[in-house]
Amino acid sequence: MGQRHLETDAEPTIDCAARRLGVESAVDVARAAFDHAGEMATLECGRPAAVLGAVCLAARRTDVGEPAPERLESSFDVDPERVAAADEVLATYLSPPADPDEIRSLRRTLVVAQEVLAAVERGRNAGPELPGSRLADAAPFLLARASSHLDSRTDREFPGLDAAALRDHIERLEADLELARLGTKLYVLVHDAD
Repeated sequence: MGQRHLETDAEPTIDCAARRLGVESAVDVARAAFDHAGEMATLECGRPAAVLGAVCLAARRTDVGEPAPERLESSFDVDPERVAAADEVLATYLSPPADPDEIRSLRRTLVVAQEVLAAVERGRNAGPELPGSRLADAAPFLLARASSHLDSRTDREFPGLDAAALRDHIERLEADLELARLGTKLYVLVHDAD
């Protein structure tokens, strides 16, 4: 009970703020952003706003979902405009995320790769059934490779897809998607901390 009292009276930490706002999965990204430019945001907006700005920036860039401004005020008694200003200061010291269309394209390609892997792991060599789907266009090379052995018109035989190679491909796609969402500088800061 005493610790709960301390948490509400003291300035918020990255961990505390992320936990209270329900965005714990963004903690590492928020910490990296704050460690990199939190001092500048603190000088301009105050430490509580800088901490919350880092958490909001991280939640947005990790696709966790940015907390509503009224939650910032009710949970931490901090003006949401100061938090937004701190978020902007932090963002000026970081490279921007990729274009939303590029992020969507990477996400679709990743979904197709995961579907193909699931099919291969179930013992099916054919790709997922996606006729008329926008996903079918997301990774045509992978879908063609997954189902080309079924096409009687092809003169090349493919033995099927290797699950280990697909897992490696999925890992690369996940890293590409994370890089696109975070932006280059923040991605490097997060992974240098590892």
